[in-house]
Amino acid sequence: MATKRGKIWYTKRAYPGVGKMEKSLHTRSKSRAEHLEGILERLPSQGHTDLLRAFECGQVSVHRIAEHWDSGRIHDLAQDLRTESMTLGGAVDAALAWKEPDVAESTHERYTTGLEHFTAHVGADVDVAEALHVDKLQSFKAARLKAVSKNTVNNDLCAVSVLASYAVMKGLIAERPMIKRYAYTTRIKYLEKAEIAAYMAAIRRPFRCQQLLLLSTGMRLGESEALRVCDVRDGHSEMRLSILDSKTETGVRSVFVPPWVAEALHSHMEGEGLSGKDQLFKMKRRTVQAEHDRACDLVGIYEYTIHDHRHTAAVALARAGIPLQILQRQLGHKHIDMTMKYATFHPDYADVAPHFERMGRMLGLYSTSVSDDVEESLGDSLGDTPPLEGHLTGVGKGR
Repeated sequence: MATKRGKIWYTKRAYPGVGKMEKSLHTRSKSRAEHLEGILERLPSQGHTDLLRAFECGQVSVHRIAEHWDSGRIHDLAQDLRTESMTLGGAVDAALAWKEPDVAESTHERYTTGLEHFTAHVGADVDVAEALHVDKLQSFKAARLKAVSKNTVNNDLCAVSVLASYAVMKGLIAERPMIKRYAYTTRIKYLEKAEIAAYMAAIRRPFRCQQLLLLSTGMRLGESEALRVCDVRDGHSEMRLSILDSKTETGVRSVFVPPWVAEALHSHMEGEGLSGKDQLFKMKRRTVQAEHDRACDLVGIYEYTIHDHRHTAAVALARAGIPLQILQRQLGHKHIDMTMKYATFHPDYADVAPHFERMGRMLGLYSTSVSDDVEESLGDSLGDTPPLEGHLTGVGKGR
């Protein structure tokens, strides 16, 4: 039965072939709302689930459906929707509504922003098929690059990719347009000594041991959450932690724990009375995340996540001159090329890394961005995932 919200009636129920739907019926009349919902209920049994989906994503209004149903021309409406064109503005709204249930809110906001930029460049009243022509896309890409970074342009092109997928699904275009996205640049966020001191001073005592472990070993947050007391391996002069790791051939990797962290871990286990299979850190992830955010806000560290502790540890170890093969095992990287992005911080590799990069490009073994002219001639699907750039092009601290 239709439900009322304020003065407007809504349909809120599951429909065959579509699933749960909550959409405004755009009427204040109860009887009219019941009539409209009754038509929507009968559409699947008449073979018009496509019309129900069109209503769900905003391609057609419920009143237009009702008009054709009441006059016995519902088949004509279905045919019209398969053949009629759609403006870019209408297609953008429909595509965003279609994608919303499948992605996180932050991702949907990024799609919305990207498509707003695309609409502003092309024009909302342009036919969607014309807007998605490769010439229009190249023009949009070039215009955006004058104002923003390549990574931001890629985000906008990802949003256009969603629009293209919707347009293909609805038959508005025959195939997806082809265009090459830029290679993403890698930006490592890490903390310096003074920032670490301020951060650890801001972290409250119950959270301090886990944050110290992450900062000093390069472990992932999820790995620390899975640790139990029995995973701690105490030797005569060192401590190691056994971590389940699917990227390692044995399925387990051994992480070295510095003495100052080992001391903190012993104090933590004794204070909490932990032993055997007891979980080392029992705080829920959202609580740990909230404490991290609170500490960062307190000391003025911005755009720095808990995962970035891993980068802080890796950068510090590289600066200390640790062999990159050992750093690879400590971090649990499956391939050494993942570890090589820290080579620029390593005293033995910082000066030679550019030479190896140039050699790799000469031999065709090194992935890097190509010139715009070559890039445009290659062509690539909007839906493909862009490759990571093979070298470190930006280095930044956690601010």
